[in-house]
Amino acid sequence: MEPREDPVLGALLRRQATRHAPPAALADQIRMQLQAANTPSAPVVARGFGWGGWPGWSRALALYAAGALSAALLASLLIASPPQAMLAQEVTASHLRSLQAGHLTDVPSSDRHTVKPWFAGRLDFSPPVIDLAAQGYPLVGGRVDYLAERAVAALVYRHDGHVINLFAWPAPAGSAADSAPQLLHERGYQLLRWRADGMQLWAATDMASDELRSFAQAWLRSAVPTSAPASASASDGER
Repeated sequence: MEPREDPVLGALLRRQATRHAPPAALADQIRMQLQAANTPSAPVVARGFGWGGWPGWSRALALYAAGALSAALLASLLIASPPQAMLAQEVTASHLRSLQAGHLTDVPSSDRHTVKPWFAGRLDFSPPVIDLAAQGYPLVGGRVDYLAERAVAALVYRHDGHVINLFAWPAPAGSAADSAPQLLHERGYQLLRWRADGMQLWAATDMASDELRSFAQAWLRSAVPTSAPASASASDGER
């Protein structure tokens, strides 16, 4: 229902209300503003790093260059990550996978004469399989694993309930014949890496660092007869 107009109030407003006429120049100003809005504006001179005065192709080129620079910086950050650190992560992940049920060994045996021949035909090299039971680190078996984009040998030892994974594969061409064990830590696990007799070796365990060093020293002493450089080094140390 529409409201009804009050005739008395309407008559009063028509007689008494003040009427305001718009200025004559207002209509001209409105027309000028409408015309300016519909007319393409000239390019604005760029100041600082603004885009106003840049031609379209310049803006596209600048955006492409910025994107390429960002991609290059990201790639450099990835490449700058030390290969040793990346390999330490791989070794730790392989060690953790092996602790799952049924993943520790492919050939469960404490006899090196059983474990070593098992790798024949499964790897393109012959890994060093050493029995360290007399030193307190009995061999429990081996398996084929995958590290550094290649198949490697994983030799499994135990010590006081702890598992030690010793990964072995040929050292890169041109690398030093031997290197001393180097300790690393990754995700709460202890790692040792060294080179001996043309092999690159990584050991991973949750044992204490000094126990892992003792394992590496026991392995190196037992490997002396098969490694001429190690034998010479040992002789020098005994003098």
